[in-house]
Amino acid sequence: MAYDIRPIAELNTFDYSLCNGFQNAETVRKSIDGTLFIVEGETINAYTHEQMLEIVSTSAWSAPTPF
Repeated sequence: MAYDIRPIAELNTFDYSLCNGFQNAETVRKSIDGTLFIVEGETINAYTHEQMLEIVSTSAWSAPTPF
């Protein structure tokens, strides 16, 4: 299984049948600024799990933790 990052313009036209069956336009993870979303599936191969963990830990995907 792997992951991909897609532009938000594809949110309602992306073929979610490529995903693991539980993702749809309402449940995908979106970037903080709302311009990108993440999909995962067996036939998707842009990023590994380890790469995606690194990506989503950035400020583009995770809000800063308040002190």
